[in-house]
Amino acid sequence: MKHDLLHVLTEMKDDFVSGQQLSDRLGVSRTAIWKHMENLRQEGYVIEAVPRKGYQLKRRPETLSEAEIKAGLPTRKIGQTTIYKKSVHSTQTLAKETYREGTPHGTTVVASEQTGGRGRMERPWQSPENTSISVSIIVKPDISLREAPQLTLVTAVAISDALETISKLPVQIKWPNDIYINDCKVAGILTEMQAESDQMQMMVVGIGLNINQKKEQFPADLQNKATSLYIESGQEWSRTQILQALFVSFEQWYDLWIKEGFTQIRKMWEHYAGAYNQPVKVIQGNDTIVGHMLGINNEGVLQLQDQNGQVHLIYSGDLGLLRRGGHQSEHMPNEK
Repeated sequence: MKHDLLHVLTEMKDDFVSGQQLSDRLGVSRTAIWKHMENLRQEGYVIEAVPRKGYQLKRRPETLSEAEIKAGLPTRKIGQTTIYKKSVHSTQTLAKETYREGTPHGTTVVASEQTGGRGRMERPWQSPENTSISVSIIVKPDISLREAPQLTLVTAVAISDALETISKLPVQIKWPNDIYINDCKVAGILTEMQAESDQMQMMVVGIGLNINQKKEQFPADLQNKATSLYIESGQEWSRTQILQALFVSFEQWYDLWIKEGFTQIRKMWEHYAGAYNQPVKVIQGNDTIVGHMLGINNEGVLQLQDQNGQVHLIYSGDLGLLRRGGHQSEHMPNEK
């Protein structure tokens, strides 16, 4: 009910809306409207009430909430069922627990703080309270297991598109699962799946996104490697606005992938690829391959051409951009 009420107040933000109008539109009593208004005020919303005129939303809180995230969200599925927690150990873990309880496709788990976040290869992900976004999205695609790795690339395109559209900052993708702005990491992706035999049951896409951190809030060893929208733009951002833009972008690119396959995703991924046709090295365990990144193929596999002209298909590994002379760039780290 709260998110429906917020949706109406947001829609009518330039006018007062009477309690009777709200009662008729939402199908509840005026007493129920008043109680929900009081609950919203307790959460930090500034709502003016004027006799014979009604209610008007004057200011929203800076904190996230389920009602705030869903208010006015124009998606069909993604985010329409949202579980919000102020602090969790891991949104991925909670999302998988939620799936087992029967939650629908598109359910999202959102947290203001994540104390046990992780990226690829169990590397920790910093998620300080009230400055970042940690979200896991549950999807149930009808795809083969062979196609499953493409979802990470779909998600990278969706994040890049959303951030570039809303911030106008130069966004780049670092294969396989990182998003960069000006050579520093601003977001990471972790994709996990559950399958039985050859049948995909569900996938969980975890996204960690740095929004309003200042440089000194990052650990010392990450201050030249990580960044945030605040650091890059010099302004604070509404985490709700960023999250809603991300949900809209993810739904658009996910639906395109499901309906039309990977071709358009591949073109957009290569558009954003920070190391496209650049000298790179990929570390796979004890093996290192040096060459030029040719992009990805239609299955989402990285193509790397070495000094001898041989093209290698890279399914996993850590990629680093090389400077002239063959030295790895300090701004394209392998660490999470």
